[in-house]
Amino acid sequence: MKSAIERRMDIVNVVNLEGKARVDDLAEKFNVSSVTIRSDLSFLEKNGYVVRSHGAAIPNSGVIAELTIHEKRRHNAGVKSLLGQAAAKLIHNGDTVILDSGTTTREIAASLKSMENVVVMTNGLDVAMELASAPGVEVLMSGGVLRKEALSFSGSLAEAGLKNFRFDKVFLGVDGFDLRAGITTHSEQEASLNRLMCEISEQVIAVADSTKFGKRSCHMIREFGNIDILVTDADIPEDYLAGLREMKVEVIIVEKEH
Repeated sequence: MKSAIERRMDIVNVVNLEGKARVDDLAEKFNVSSVTIRSDLSFLEKNGYVVRSHGAAIPNSGVIAELTIHEKRRHNAGVKSLLGQAAAKLIHNGDTVILDSGTTTREIAASLKSMENVVVMTNGLDVAMELASAPGVEVLMSGGVLRKEALSFSGSLAEAGLKNFRFDKVFLGVDGFDLRAGITTHSEQEASLNRLMCEISEQVIAVADSTKFGKRSCHMIREFGNIDILVTDADIPEDYLAGLREMKVEVIIVEKEH
């Protein structure tokens, strides 16, 4: 039996794929009651994933589309470099850390070349390649199935390879950071792997440029505020900054170069 989170994310996938899904059809598909499906849809609508319409659900057009890794590299590259440098300062000699896949976490890796006695686990192929020239960094790969458009590994093999590890810190790249929907990504398998990364790490650090705020994709990694540190730039919206600080999240703000 799938958990409520897994079922709800599966519902989002069905709605996005088919364009519309009826309550009765979803209840039959997931072998639960119509009452349960209505509760799921209420949750998903509240958090911005779907829109309810006459006993059915349709996709929320506000959900952002996934970019390829090459498109992401071109987007806001200067700010991502600054965020990577700032986030790298949170890593100390002797640390064990996880670097999630992504263009921003790759920038963190680029700033670790002079570190010593650091262990980095990553599911990002390009992150690992960046660290290949860092003599003081031991690189571990998660394994799993390669998503070629993202150069990231995920899936059951990746999760099985992580379960017996414990790390000091995990650095998450994000596709969306929304007050209601939380921290989200496009891939169900990557979201599941990211959640495990958080569970086996003492400290959860999100690294996101300000264009990610108010955006959401389909699969939740963490609820808004359920992180220890956020590294972002000075254009973070005031309501996000206030909300995070109220939840005792440390926010590190990087000033853009002019």
